[in-house]
Amino acid sequence: WEIDLMHPAFASDGIFAITGPTGAGKTTILDAICLALYGRTPRLNKVTKSGNEIMSRQTGECFAEVTFETQSGRYRCHWSQHRARKKQDGELQAPKHEIANADSGEIFESKIRGVADQIESATGMDFDRFTRSMLLAQGGFAAFLQAAPDDRAPILEQITGTEIYSQISIRVHERQREEREKLNLLQAETAGIVILEPEQEQEIGQALETKQKDETDLATKSADTGKAIAWLTTIDGLKKEIGNLADEASKLQIDIEAFKPDREKLNRALGAVSLDGTYATLTATRKQQADDKAALKTEEEALPRLE
Repeated sequence: WEIDLMHPAFASDGIFAITGPTGAGKTTILDAICLALYGRTPRLNKVTKSGNEIMSRQTGECFAEVTFETQSGRYRCHWSQHRARKKQDGELQAPKHEIANADSGEIFESKIRGVADQIESATGMDFDRFTRSMLLAQGGFAAFLQAAPDDRAPILEQITGTEIYSQISIRVHERQREEREKLNLLQAETAGIVILEPEQEQEIGQALETKQKDETDLATKSADTGKAIAWLTTIDGLKKEIGNLADEASKLQIDIEAFKPDREKLNRALGAVSLDGTYATLTATRKQQADDKAALKTEEEALPRLE
């Protein structure tokens, strides 16, 4: 299958959706893109010589190819794997991966590790960043939200196409330096302040201890409240998931009931298939018997003349 996302049907409105019932192949399209770029998918982490759940059953070869464009140029990335002699029962061969210039066809790299480096250099994203930002596979959005701040910032830069987060980091550093200079100035100004009397210092110290204790209590309550909120959020998500699973179970039960007539036909057909060899033998025997009877009749008719 070939999908041209530059076709006016996709590009004219600037946005489109991939829709269809469960099992129609929506995620498979995204898997194919990810496979061509990185040689693996969110649903299948490794494709090796010893195992390939990507290749269709009863086939001897498979491939995925993506042509994409970045600020550095247009690229064509191709991934493939086949069985020995491309036979469906042949032994799996090592997968092949290459990246080339989409316009000239010049191959930049054909080693699996080298292709991964070329892809990251061309797009600015490794497999984890790509799946969290561009792909966001089923359940992957939570991984993006839960990523460390240092991991999220580069991803967001790739999504927005700007360096705003780097600029924010630079501005924060500059602001910290400015505030540090102000602090040093204030410390120099307060160096000549008269020291408090012991009674005043003790009174302020007691007030400070009280405030610190209040702060500790409030921090504990805040932490407990945060845990409770997270717990309730988790429960709400699980309830929704249970509801979705119940809906899917109902749909599956309906499908099972609808399939009953076909299942009976299938069972009868399988029974007939199991007798196919015996039936063929019986048919051959009957034909031989008919031929023998015809020959016997011919011989009996000729017998008086021969006698």
